[in-house]
Amino acid sequence: MKDYKLTGWQDFWKIFDELIALLQLDKKVMIIDEFKDAQKNVNGLTDGWYEFKFAFEKSLKSNRQHLTSEQNEIADFLITTLNKSLKNR
Repeated sequence: MKDYKLTGWQDFWKIFDELIALLQLDKKVMIIDEFKDAQKNVNGLTDGWYEFKFAFEKSLKSNRQHLTSEQNEIADFLITTLNKSLKNR
């Protein structure tokens, strides 16, 4: 996995988009739809970020076995980053 560095939420979403692109290459449409639906919860408020986190984690848990190791690593990085950010609010 790349050594990702975040300087803001734009970087977070770029990495999220990279994950989506990898899933598209593998034609994992249902997983993409679930991840994108989770993303729709983000509305700028803390509650929206928590809703995104819960939905993303739920989808990841139920689909983990269908992801490649790289896709799992990226998803885990995103979850870890999000958890750290929400803990510091």
